Amino acid sequence: MIGAPGGVAVGQGSMMMHWRVGAWVGVAVAAVAALAFAVEREAPYRRQALGGAGPGHALVLYHPSRESHFSDELSMAFAQGLQASGLMVERATLTADTPAPGGDWTLVAVVSNTYFSTPDLPTLHYLARVRLDGVPTVGLIGGWGATARSQRLLDEALRASGARVLGVHAYWLWRPNAAASTASERDVAVELARRFGLELGGASRAPGPAQDRPPLPRAASAGIPASPR
Repeated sequence: MIGAPGGVAVGQGSMMMHWRVGAWVGVAVAAVAALAFAVEREAPYRRQALGGAGPGHALVLYHPSRESHFSDELSMAFAQGLQASGLMVERATLTADTPAPGGDWTLVAVVSNTYFSTPDLPTLHYLARVRLDGVPTVGLIGGWGATARSQRLLDEALRASGARVLGVHAYWLWRPNAAASTASERDVAVELARRFGLELGGASRAPGPAQDRPPLPRAASAGIPASPR
């Protein structure tokens, strides 16, 4: 009987600790869910005609990254590289309203973000519902530095759509994108994406039948580190 009150106090303290831990876990889960909703939520469908000499046409598809705007910058830099190579370029956001790329495209690029070690949901949902049968397609994926799993999943999604996948290449905000540079990693990544678009666009416009053209450049030939798998 003498120890009973103390035992009750200890029991109440333990229950209070469990309640506090549960409350913090609940707050953390809610915060992660809110973050996921914010970054994965589809943007409005927008399509831009960026111009270019032609006659070849390229389409750059991307999901805007609301927290860093990295995919916005990568997609525009890559599109500008394609445009400078002589291709006529369009850029569009990835949404439920984004149509499948009809017509005869010289190249389609899919630019995605890495969220929770996977490509963003608008990209995956789009690739699950469209067919890119035989279309030359390249994937670009942005992330803080750990992108190996998301690269693999984007490559698998592109292949499942029937695309002729030319490669999936990563660009990083925190991890070095190239040899020593005094510029920020963001600036290096954006410049490498532009340069890759320029080289890839030039190779895609080589004269002659497709089977006789030189192989399209892979990431390393554009000064981009080989993507880890």
